[in-house]
Amino acid sequence: MKGSTLLMLAFLAFCSALSLSGESSSKEGNLALMPMYGGVEKTESQLALDAKFVSEVTAAVGTREKGSAEFNKMGWKAFLVERNPDTAMMRFNQAWLLNPDNHDVLWGFGVVSGAMGNTADSVKFLRQASEKLGDNAMLLTDLGFSLTIFAGEPANADSSGKLLEEAFVCFTRAEKIKPDYEPLYSNWAAALFINKDYAGAWQKIIKAEELGGKTVSPALIKDLEAKMPRP
Repeated sequence: MKGSTLLMLAFLAFCSALSLSGESSSKEGNLALMPMYGGVEKTESQLALDAKFVSEVTAAVGTREKGSAEFNKMGWKAFLVERNPDTAMMRFNQAWLLNPDNHDVLWGFGVVSGAMGNTADSVKFLRQASEKLGDNAMLLTDLGFSLTIFAGEPANADSSGKLLEEAFVCFTRAEKIKPDYEPLYSNWAAALFINKDYAGAWQKIIKAEELGGKTVSPALIKDLEAKMPRP
């Protein structure tokens, strides 16, 4: 029974995304690829399709909240397993449409926005997710990483220092919660490198390697070796 329900949800997801994807021939104009559908006012036909989608999903799983949770899971699967940020954004949008109070969706919006190159949105939504979801080591690590990328963008040169300080706070909080989380130290090392703390960056690289080293960037190590030999 559950399998047939999941197939129904997948079909509804496809139909809903298809109705929006036809609104524009370019990715830039596709509301389904923007967090919260870009925050723009939808047409009457789009609102009618939204209402139909919500009604059909609710009928399939029982409540809007359950439907939202399922589409949130589908979003993470599309992003982490299928490596498809476009589909992931569509699923997170559908999860948000079903339940705007599902704060887990904010995390998805933030991570996928970063993968799409929109660091400003990534930071914005990950900050919101952190405020709503509380202390979560993986979320704090994601936020710290996005802040690091944001700090390194030329347009943010004047605020780079404050952004990195915020990133360091995120990493420190994450370490207290989950000190054996390897990606934390890989991302922390990148932030320290940008901050020109090469000794500190090496410390975090070594810590990540002790935990497996799967997330350590060879490019970061190469750049770090050019600044300071490995201790």
